[in-house]
Parts: sequence; C-alpha cells; structure tokens
Amino acid sequence: MKYTEEQIAFLKCMDFMRLGQAIDHKQWQSASMIVRRLDDMAREAGINDFERAFTGIRQSVNRKDMAEAKQILSIVVNKRAKYLNDLGNRE
Repeated sequence: MKYTEEQIAFLKCMDFMRLGQAIDHKQWQSASMIVRRLDDMAREAGINDFERAFTGIRQSVNRKDMAEAKQILSIVVNKRAKYLNDLGNRE
C-alpha cells in the first residue's frame, strides 16, 4: 500500500493521545469532539479500518463508560501502531 500524505498525517496526529487524556479525565464533551475529528480525518484519508471502533468509542463516551472507551481505544492504538510500523518499514 502506498501511503498518501493525508493518511500519514492521520496516523501521526496527536489526537489519539488527546482522546485518551480526555477519557482519563472524564472530559466527555472534549472526547466526543476528538473522536468525531479522528473519524472525519480517517474517512478523508480513505482509512476505513477505524470506523467501527470510533463508533464504539463515541457510544461509550455518550454513556460515560470510561472502562469500555479505554478498552476500545487500546484496540485503536494497537491498530494505529501496526499501520505506523508498516509505514516505517516502507520508507
């Protein structure tokens, strides 16, 4: 797979960390906005692998279920790490 600048920008963005911090600090409105932004960025970059997870995080945030949101976020972070590792091996 050839990565575009948009895909690389999405994978390297700091919003993943910000989302984890917002969930940790129970800043639900902020977490909701961040996950929406991440979902939009992924869609614009043509990366669909995160769509289901982002929906799950959004639902967890709406229910203020920190444990579930963190669990889904860990799956997202692992998937992101795999993408970044693949990207690093191709550059």
